[in-house]
Amino acid sequence: MFLGGIPRRPDKAEAHKTLKKHLTYLGIWICAIRVTPYIFALVSKQDESLELDFD
Repeated sequence: MFLGGIPRRPDKAEAHKTLKKHLTYLGIWICAIRVTPYIFALVSKQDESLELDFD
């Protein structure tokens, strides 16, 4: 009765192509997240030395 709503499994070639595309997207996101702090550090151009003055 409800089996008509279940999608068919894709063939292996189509599944491999989709997996490869999704892993590429994941890799791009990871690279973007990892590179963002370095870009912000270069753009801000703040002095990286922190001086603490204890009086």
